[in-house]
Amino acid sequence: MPIKTLGIFILLTSITIICAKGQDLSSLNPQKPVALYGSIGAGLSFYSSNQSYKTQDPFAWNIYGSLAPSIYGIALPFSFVITQYSKSYTSPFTQFGVSPSYRWVRLHLGYRNISFSPFTFDGQSFLGAGIELTPGKFYLGAFYGRLNKAINEDTTFNRNIQPQYGRKGYGLKIGYGSSNENISFQLFHAKDDTASITRYHDSLTTILPMENTVLGSSWHFMFFKRLTLTGDLAISLLNRDMYYQRIDSIGYVKIPSLVQSINPINYSSTVSYSGQAQLALVLNSFNASAGYRRIAPDFLSLGVPYMLNDVEMISGSAAASILKGRLSLNVAANSQHNNLGHMLSTALQTRSGNFGLNAFLSQHVNLNFNLTGVDVFQKDGLLHLSDSVKMDQIMWNATLSPVFTFSNSYHQQTISISVNYTDLDDKNPATTAQASTQSFSSSASYALFFSPAYWGINSSLLYTQYKQQNNLYRSTGLNAGLSVQLLKQHNLMAQASAGYFVNGSANGQAANNTTFSFNSSYSQQQHSFGFYLSYILTPPVNLDPLNIVNHVPIAVNSKNLSGGLTYACRF
Repeated sequence: MPIKTLGIFILLTSITIICAKGQDLSSLNPQKPVALYGSIGAGLSFYSSNQSYKTQDPFAWNIYGSLAPSIYGIALPFSFVITQYSKSYTSPFTQFGVSPSYRWVRLHLGYRNISFSPFTFDGQSFLGAGIELTPGKFYLGAFYGRLNKAINEDTTFNRNIQPQYGRKGYGLKIGYGSSNENISFQLFHAKDDTASITRYHDSLTTILPMENTVLGSSWHFMFFKRLTLTGDLAISLLNRDMYYQRIDSIGYVKIPSLVQSINPINYSSTVSYSGQAQLALVLNSFNASAGYRRIAPDFLSLGVPYMLNDVEMISGSAAASILKGRLSLNVAANSQHNNLGHMLSTALQTRSGNFGLNAFLSQHVNLNFNLTGVDVFQKDGLLHLSDSVKMDQIMWNATLSPVFTFSNSYHQQTISISVNYTDLDDKNPATTAQASTQSFSSSASYALFFSPAYWGINSSLLYTQYKQQNNLYRSTGLNAGLSVQLLKQHNLMAQASAGYFVNGSANGQAANNTTFSFNSSYSQQQHSFGFYLSYILTPPVNLDPLNIVNHVPIAVNSKNLSGGLTYACRF
């Protein structure tokens, strides 16, 4: 075991032992010796279709649980999920972990997650040990474990598997403050094990072992009880390929030995930064915020999966409530672009805005309106772009949704209407005919529920229109459903719905659709059972064999049937 790893393990163990010795054992007497809380469940599902490409497995199952055993008041929560893929080494579907806690001490064992900051360590689980201490206003968090499981390349080509090195890492976070005002500092380090997999020297399959160290800071301050300033800052040292030759100096400047002991620097090393800040004002009936975010092109933390770098973003929003809360207004705007280092062939500029309105016109009428606009524009980078290859699109989307509600002691009626319009305008002369589209959709729904009888009916009428160049597609449908709660305790619920859609196309025939769904559930004290069934039928289009070329069906003959059973127990 490396000295660095051994030191971290001894530190975590020592802190745990010290905290265990410091427990007030006299407070355990009123507690139950052993208690168990949580839930477990299982599910079965099936899927059948005559389509060539199946979107689901014919049969699937899962077992899950969330348990929280307690020993003299000390909680030991853990959860698990097992599916038919649990034996697959590509994804650890079966993961166990416990996080026992006592007063201001929490221990993490197994598959766990601790959030440090969005730029250092966040959204990444580890298999190992961790601890969080929160005495008063102080915070100390640390962990060590495996971040990635080693996956060898499948040389038989039976599976499309992306190989990866086994990766281990550790982190430390120190903070001080309360929920309103606090500041913290983070350290994260990760390193791939070059001997964990067999490396094939093929340009299509070769992956690079990496090593990464990230230093970060986060803060949250409040001024005048109305104004808050939050932010995060991080700097990352990344070795993109650990096989490169190590270097001891940059020019005439010798690299400090402390840096070399934590993260040796080689010819593939890069140093980059990221940061974000937001200023927010909160008043009684008005709030506003402004934010700035910048992630440098080479910034990467191996503790934050799927991070998008090379981006600068400015955002702002405001919301107000007037007329004693009957009218709510909100606006938001965002602008972002890439190519911060001016090294890309092209740059992409994106601007978006949103306006929303929600009005309570009366106790029976509620109105919601939303308008969104997005502008995507491609600019010159190292290359000069002509108008025929440059991306230049503007999209508008507007939604209007009034809702009418009437109720008394016998029944409740709800009428909801939704109208949506989307327009995509492509200004590129070479692609405007294919990319420019307009779509319109509307629906009117009615629901009636008889409260004393515990049953209700619902229906909806839907219309959709989609236009692209000379193509025009329309669909009109009617859907009706019934819901009921049975038995003396009304704990048996059943819902069923059926629909029929008439489709049409300007360039050919389009098959109509028939849909049916049913689901039911039963609960008795801690136990609950569920059943669901769905069926969608698209009949074939009867084409004229002599004119088959000019009449291509929009939808082919398809039958899709899916369903399943569920069980859950709470205790």
